Amino acid sequence: MGQLPASLFPTHKNRATADAITCIVVSVSSSATSICKEIVIVKPTEFTRQALLDQATNVFAEKGYDGASVREITRRADTNQAAINYHFGAKASLYLEVLKLAVSALGDASLLDGDTVERVSREEAVRLFIRQQVAPLLKHGQISRYLRIFAWETLDPTPVYRDFVASEKLPVMDLAERIVRRFLPATASRSEITVATIWLTQQVAPFVRHFDAMSRPPLNLKLDRHFIDQLATDLCRMAVAGLQSRELV
Repeated sequence: MGQLPASLFPTHKNRATADAITCIVVSVSSSATSICKEIVIVKPTEFTRQALLDQATNVFAEKGYDGASVREITRRADTNQAAINYHFGAKASLYLEVLKLAVSALGDASLLDGDTVERVSREEAVRLFIRQQVAPLLKHGQISRYLRIFAWETLDPTPVYRDFVASEKLPVMDLAERIVRRFLPATASRSEITVATIWLTQQVAPFVRHFDAMSRPPLNLKLDRHFIDQLATDLCRMAVAGLQSRELV
């Protein structure tokens, strides 16, 4: 069977110039007695939009919002700034879309939900909360990049992020508050609960933000599975001790 013409499989550059491409995929059964043709309609603009989201996630994770440039994002996505304007309107709108995807993905990957927080011991709830943030560090997947984006925001929250958290309920904050309420006295004020919640959510953030740097001088740490497991154990122990100390106040 002859090869399909290369024009049926677009690059990023010719994707942006066509409205749709029809690819005919021909498959032959093992008995060679039947041929199945599948018509697949591919919209090139969807490729471009997804490429921008993927590469924006990478750049925002590496450099934070302020350090990320539109030029770098479009270069990696093999497109131009006009594509960002067309799909998102501006860099801030692109970042907002990445934040929404991050919250959704982190929620789907969570080891915890409200029922689990109430069902397990409070110490186990802390352990699961810490571990779900530490575990992705050895994986170079999307979840790890999303965690790094949020870690950048702990340094100097951007206006985009502030507006986002003001209008969206973040599952991680809800879970953290449920956990700290199990340690704090019933008489704890709203401000005390809020401070403890923020404190708990930030236990892992410095390690996420500086993870790559920890393997280089002067620290030269060996960032392997053993290190991650020990980090999770140590952070959990310290977090539990910190929350338990509130009972003595």
